[in-house]
Amino acid sequence: MEVSGKIYGVIFSAAISLVMSLFMSFFMIAINVGFTNEFVTAWLMSTLIGFIIGLPVAAIAVPLIQKGLNRYITIKQS
Repeated sequence: MEVSGKIYGVIFSAAISLVMSLFMSFFMIAINVGFTNEFVTAWLMSTLIGFIIGLPVAAIAVPLIQKGLNRYITIKQS
């Protein structure tokens, strides 16, 4: 599949946000609440909230971080 750089950035940000939300919420709920009967519900709700917050943050932060890093760091071609 071929997409523009802008679309790739949105897909990448969404994927990173989802994966980070899943793992972070899982471990935070497990540590703070434990594995109770409501664990799965709390985990899914926390994941949803984390994704809703994380997606716009990632959409703004990822390009800014890439731009900043590209100013000072170059990728070595092997």
